[in-house]
Amino acid sequence: MSVPERLPPPTGRPGASSRPAARLRPVALRSATGPDGSSNPARTAGERPKILFLDDEERIVNALAALFRYKYQVFTATRGAQALAIMREHHVHVVVSDQRMPEMTGVEFLRQAKAVSADSVRILLTGFSDLPAIIDSVNDGEVYRFLNKPWGNQEIQAVIADALAIGLALEADRRATAAAPSADTAPAVAAAEQPAVLMLHDKRETFERLRPLLDNTQPFYFARTVDECVDALHSKSVGVVVSDLQVGKRDTAELLKLLKQEHPHILTIVVADNADANQVVELINQAKIFRYVLAPYKPQKLKFFIESALAQLQRYKRFPTLLREQHAEAPKGASSGTVASLRERLRALRSLFMPRGTVAR
Repeated sequence: MSVPERLPPPTGRPGASSRPAARLRPVALRSATGPDGSSNPARTAGERPKILFLDDEERIVNALAALFRYKYQVFTATRGAQALAIMREHHVHVVVSDQRMPEMTGVEFLRQAKAVSADSVRILLTGFSDLPAIIDSVNDGEVYRFLNKPWGNQEIQAVIADALAIGLALEADRRATAAAPSADTAPAVAAAEQPAVLMLHDKRETFERLRPLLDNTQPFYFARTVDECVDALHSKSVGVVVSDLQVGKRDTAELLKLLKQEHPHILTIVVADNADANQVVELINQAKIFRYVLAPYKPQKLKFFIESALAQLQRYKRFPTLLREQHAEAPKGASSGTVASLRERLRALRSLFMPRGTVAR
């Protein structure tokens, strides 16, 4: 596993690789600022945003620490248990974990990290195209982004700056909620029609097998083509889209990416006959897919994921700050005329479930 040449050399002392990675001493700034330089009154003066890096290779965490320690308060660990202990002692805004480690995989660590600190933004880092781990990172760890080794300095700095902005906003929201005198002061949830579930699939029998499993009051619609899907999005208040990656001969990945860009509150569950590691990573980063289900799958499993998505929508309605985690990386490459037309159609969707603009872009 190699470190990119553009990274600065490790800053640890000679022989440090034989010792457990230690937490770096925080260096106070003169004033509290966010990653974009803006002030954050919810934070203590002099306190910097906190990042935790976990990798079983100490030279990796040392190199990452050297890259970020002058702007942020950085902690490092080479074992999952050590990283979790740090998270219990300090509120970490962003945690970046390697996947392949001897004692605990990155996915398992992020699952436990979420239980310790639900509003710490989680990023998975790996040098391998480990498909089961990538899918687990979606279905269990709920990662914000997935980064491959070797990485470029500009790429990882941009991703972590975005993640820190979200982590700081979530922390401020948590503090405000904790400071409220009672639960009665929690944000009121505006009355709205129940969000619908829309399945995009070219086999209606898949829809028919699932429909009886859902609550009979749950709006559930079927679309066989991308055009039918967009028409349904226009006419229904959709909160969850369950989509195959191929309908007919058309790839639906572009639709899912554009839908997340234009309407980040809509959660997507992908069902697929097979999977490619690079494509799943792309869907994590650019479409923020909620879950990924590989065939053959039991309808009960898909039912569970749909109910989880609907529950997550209710949390977004009650605490809109959580929607910041749905900010997706912009799709790369030039847009074709078909893609531009699809984007315009999606921009015109009515937003009965949640007004557009809830998430700060």
